[in-house]
Amino acid sequence: MAEQKPAQDGKSEGEVRRIVVGLDTSFMGREVVALAARVAASVNAGLAGIFVEDENLLALSELPFVREISMTGSVGNVDHGAMLRSLQAQAQIARRILERTASEAHVACTFDIARGRKLKSLAERSTATDTLIIRAHEATTREVAHAVRAATRDVHADVLLAGRGVAVARSFAAKPQRPQAPVMLSPGFMASSERPLIGVDEGSSIGEACVGFAESLAERIGAPFRRLFARGFAAADLASAARKAGAGLIVINADALGDDEDAARLSVAAGCPVLLLGGEGTKELKES
Repeated sequence: MAEQKPAQDGKSEGEVRRIVVGLDTSFMGREVVALAARVAASVNAGLAGIFVEDENLLALSELPFVREISMTGSVGNVDHGAMLRSLQAQAQIARRILERTASEAHVACTFDIARGRKLKSLAERSTATDTLIIRAHEATTREVAHAVRAATRDVHADVLLAGRGVAVARSFAAKPQRPQAPVMLSPGFMASSERPLIGVDEGSSIGEACVGFAESLAERIGAPFRRLFARGFAAADLASAARKAGAGLIVINADALGDDEDAARLSVAAGCPVLLLGGEGTKELKES
C-alpha cells in the first residue's frame, strides 16, 4: 500500500533513485530518517519509508496461552485486534515523521506498509537503483548479514549500514570550529579533527570507481574526503584505520568484504556507518 508525493522533477517513483529506510517511532528511528533525508537531498534521490508490521509479534498475539503483563503487574489475554490497531497507529505516526522530515529536506517521499521480518522485508523491497539504510541496533549480527547479502548480492542495491551501538547522528557531522593538526596514518592518508568520509581503495578497478564516488559524495555533503589504501587489509585493519581517522562514514565496494558478517563488524569496530556499494544506482549517482 504505497503512497507517493510528486517528485520534484515530476518523475514517477519508478524513475527516481530512492533512499529506502525502515520506519519506527523511536528517537533512534527518527535519527535514521533524518540521515536518510539528508543523503537523499545530497544525491538528488527520493526517500522511500517502509513501516514493517512484525509478523512474529502478530502471530504470537493469536496464541491462546499467551498472556500480557501490564505496567501495574496485572495479567490478561493478548488482544490480536488491539495489537493490530496499535501497529496501524504507530505506522501513521511514522508516516507523519517521514513526511515532515522529507519536507524539511526538500525531497520527495513515499510511504509503504509491509508485514514480515523488518530487515528481510526492507531488503526484499529494494531494487538495484536503491540505497537501503539498515540500522542494526535491534538485530543480531546474522540477521544483519543476511539482509546485507540479500540487498547487495541478490538485489544489487547499495546499503548504508549503521552497526549496533553506532550513533548515526554523528554521520555527516558539521565541521568543528577549531580544526586541529592532521595525523598521518599511512603514506597518502591523513586524518584531521573533522569527521572525514573515507573511500576504501582495495586495489581493484571497482574499488577505484567506489573511491571516485566517495569523493564526489564528500563534496556534495561538504565533508572532508580521505582515501584509504587498503590492498590486502582485513576488516579489522580497515576498522582500526577508520577509527584512528575519526571517520564519519566509510565507503567501500561491497564485494571487497568476504564474510557476510564483515560489514556489521566493520561498522561497529570503526564506530561509524559503512556505505556498501553494490548497486546499479552508484554509476547514476556519480554521473548526476
